Amino acid sequence: MYEATTPSAEVAPSLTRGKRLAFSAVLLVFLIALAEGAARFVMSDALATGRKILLGRENVQLVRLQNTIGQPYLLYISAPNYRDPEHGLQHNEDGYRGAVVPMDRQDGVYRILCLGGSTTYGVSVDRWEQAYPAVLAELLRAEVPPGYRDVEVINGGLNWGTSAEMLNHYHFKYHYYRPDLVIINEGGNDAQGYTLPYYHPDNSNWRQPLVNLRPLPRGLRWLAYPRLGSLVILNVFYSDQLKGGQFVIRNGAKPPAPWFKPGGQLVVKPREMPREHLSFLHNIRALIRSVQADGAQVLLVPFRAAPKGYRGKDFELSQILRHEKLFQELAAEHKLGFAPFPASAISPGNWTDHCHLNAAGEREKATHIAAFVRPLMQAAAPR
Repeated sequence: MYEATTPSAEVAPSLTRGKRLAFSAVLLVFLIALAEGAARFVMSDALATGRKILLGRENVQLVRLQNTIGQPYLLYISAPNYRDPEHGLQHNEDGYRGAVVPMDRQDGVYRILCLGGSTTYGVSVDRWEQAYPAVLAELLRAEVPPGYRDVEVINGGLNWGTSAEMLNHYHFKYHYYRPDLVIINEGGNDAQGYTLPYYHPDNSNWRQPLVNLRPLPRGLRWLAYPRLGSLVILNVFYSDQLKGGQFVIRNGAKPPAPWFKPGGQLVVKPREMPREHLSFLHNIRALIRSVQADGAQVLLVPFRAAPKGYRGKDFELSQILRHEKLFQELAAEHKLGFAPFPASAISPGNWTDHCHLNAAGEREKATHIAAFVRPLMQAAAPR
């Protein structure tokens, strides 16, 4: 008689500790590769540039509206050799938009410096050749007045630029270019500053030093070599610098040294400032005197808002119009050129927003201003 026997269950061979570690390592490598691929897919152009900077492979600076770098005394400048990923080279090696103008003067060449904010820089056009200063040079070269053989125009426009930057940039930089004519086209950015709390004539209520992204120390750059690692580093430790343009405090703030206290009180809420406390008037007057001391001419061009461009911003618009009247007064006081700039000078369809122009609008602006530049050139022409 045979005894019934139950077949014994098969026992799966257990993995050795070494095999488990090897499997875990393979799985980890797979997950890292997967995450690296995902990081490559989601990494924006700005983050890709940031990774190159961390690795010391590129010296392009990250900013929001305009590629800029911080500079002592000038606060910030257009980043030298900045190249837009889509539209190519925008800034020259000397740190302004357009072709390089040699610092040394040439005989028979009339030199113009255009100072202003984004409406001078030409933030809404793709190429520097489309901005009004470059078009102005083109128009003047087509019909150079007797006594000159050529015309040079420097685009000293700076996004967010106020009268404070214009004064500093002329004093510390453009003075050495010895322009024959300085065109000052401003009034909008200063007006915006008045709408913010804690008004200070030094703009410390809405400006702060610009800090740019820098390479990691050489011994730590390996941390940013994986794209996943660079994403973590950039977003955790450098998120503020990725934004760029952080020299502008958007909603205003109490300055670190709140010294401006007319009547013993801070200007907590925005209000119209008297002339003696108006930074725009003080800065522009100082700029005019500096330019005239160098023997150059001045042409004042008021800031122009698009029709209905400042709807709902009555106070800001009132300050823009106030600046225009101040330009008229300063032109009469210092015997300067003044170019009225009515909105009608620009075709209705050539405004891109509340104050900026498309390429056709920039050409219309240049054509309008050229009519006021030519008499100044003729008056200063060598006899």
